[in-house]
Amino acid sequence: MPENSSTSPPQLDHVGILVRDLDSAVTHWSSRFGVEVARTVEAPAMSISAAFLDVSGAAVELYTVHDTDALDAALDGAPAKLDHVALRLHHADGPELAGCAIRGPGRPDPIVAPILLGDATHVWTEPPGIDVLLQLIRPSG
Repeated sequence: MPENSSTSPPQLDHVGILVRDLDSAVTHWSSRFGVEVARTVEAPAMSISAAFLDVSGAAVELYTVHDTDALDAALDGAPAKLDHVALRLHHADGPELAGCAIRGPGRPDPIVAPILLGDATHVWTEPPGIDVLLQLIRPSG
């Protein structure tokens, strides 16, 4: 029996890596692994820039935060860090955020509501028991 969208498991959308120098990171990933940028994203309202690499059909997001204080705090002296796993949910409603603090990308500060990007809402959260920062992407409607 096929699963309907309200019971389908989430789909892995991408793995996000926060980097200090986006251009340098893209150059290194591209030359080392022979991968290309599939798409770029500029989100001035969130002060971030990102490049999505296609690694054999899996997306790796390299992104940076233009707020240097927030970037320094998040990276703690490192040039890059594995930041989040992004899951695409198939429905707009659900219990996934029950009991979770939500925040924006690359920052520990809570936000009051999901962020609308394109046709989906996005939140970053660490659900109890998961112990990994998740970016949850769900349809906006």
